[in-house]
Amino acid sequence: MKPEYFQNSPTGRLVQIIQGENPCFAFVPNPLPLVLELDTEIWRTFSDADRALGELARLGHTMPNPNLLIRPFIRREAVLSSRIEGTQADITNL
Repeated sequence: MKPEYFQNSPTGRLVQIIQGENPCFAFVPNPLPLVLELDTEIWRTFSDADRALGELARLGHTMPNPNLLIRPFIRREAVLSSRIEGTQADITNL
């Protein structure tokens, strides 16, 4: 992590938690606002997402084995997570 990337961040600040030759930092986010003002577009997006989840749940109940739908997404998430960690696993290595 490069501390200079977080200087003057509008979302929070870095706090040094370990001093010395190899300092470590923690990101401390700013407090969330007490009231969130959501516009019509965001509410419409929430509504569309809620509707899509409801349709997916309905379809899941009609499938004899819903894991057939879920397993590929779990494997894909594992591959993407491995890339973040730097191990570069692919689907065949899972």
